[in-house]
Amino acid sequence: MPRNNTLIFPSRDEMLTRAVDMVSNLRERAIETEDGRQIPDFTINELHDNGLLRVTQPKRVGGGDFDYRLMLEITMTLGQGCGSTAWVYVNLACHHWMLGMWPVEGQDFIWGEDKDALIASSVIYPAGKAQEVDGGYRLSGRWPFCSGVDCAGWIMLGGRVENSAQETSGNRVFLVRKPNIDVIDTWQASGLCGTGSKDVAADALFVPDYMTIAAEDMQNCNTPGSAVNPNPIFNLPQAGLFPHIIAAPIIGMAEGACDDFTTANKVARSTYNTSRVADYQAVQIKVASAAAAVRSAKLSIFADCNEATATLESGESCTEEQKHRWRRDAAYAANLCYDAVEGLYKATGGRGAYKTNPIQRHYRDISVGISHISMSWDVIGAEWGRYALGIGPNPTL
Repeated sequence: MPRNNTLIFPSRDEMLTRAVDMVSNLRERAIETEDGRQIPDFTINELHDNGLLRVTQPKRVGGGDFDYRLMLEITMTLGQGCGSTAWVYVNLACHHWMLGMWPVEGQDFIWGEDKDALIASSVIYPAGKAQEVDGGYRLSGRWPFCSGVDCAGWIMLGGRVENSAQETSGNRVFLVRKPNIDVIDTWQASGLCGTGSKDVAADALFVPDYMTIAAEDMQNCNTPGSAVNPNPIFNLPQAGLFPHIIAAPIIGMAEGACDDFTTANKVARSTYNTSRVADYQAVQIKVASAAAAVRSAKLSIFADCNEATATLESGESCTEEQKHRWRRDAAYAANLCYDAVEGLYKATGGRGAYKTNPIQRHYRDISVGISHISMSWDVIGAEWGRYALGIGPNPTL
């Protein structure tokens, strides 16, 4: 059932304060979230009620119409308390942003029915195959890693359009109702357990034209939806800034781990010899390294967001150099944070083995998050290197 979905959005700072106010409760519910393998209804309702899920939804349908950076700042804040919640939050919130790029008929179909509609996704193009038919497409496939699918009513799915000779004519994203697909419970994971990132499958599902968009239409700073949504956010290049969506919860987890480690070790004593842990220089350096990694990562992510917004506000389109550089920056920032958390976990000692210790959860969560292909330095670092050296894009990506 649709919610009472008329919201009043206060200032940008107040939206951030609402996220900060959730952190302590998220920390307390983190074990429950992990054990339940999905975000608790209470948490989803709280995200709805304080408007955080709709910060990048267009103003014309009652959304906050805020900047892209705010969504990432909120994600980082939530990640300090619970990595799974931050991961699902940004996956759900970013789809209001992406839907704002869609043909207006598709936007109005979903938001006209429910402005609070939650959309999960698995935009993995090779996982889906689509055949063009009269009025739309027939979509089939099986897609992994559909984070937040338990609470969503709609799913964005990637697919490759094939002709009768099975030749690919392009990648598209399709919007389908969750009841029309199968959800397959595959998410027995070592980290980010609460994201419920299950598989989904469809077989020859009809998707109308207005419920799909060409992937290319979201990359060139002139989306179909920008005709009715003038905020520059709806012309941001989706692929160029998508890695920031993955990096943001990772940075939040790292900040949470740094805070928890610092707080615990102000008073901790070694079990082996009762010495004060804070007196060890190695521990002091770990704290400094982690704090510097988090700050450096945030500054890099925020600089990219500010640059992208300023570019579009000036009437320019984002360049290929910018898109490649932004992807590089996000992956590098996330890996800085992963390395920092790994150091904190090792320095925690035997206490880190207990499930009640938040450091081990942050470490497991960030270890799963960093495995996302957009965070792989072997992939993204090489992608930037090829571009910088004039070799051209990797044809396998």
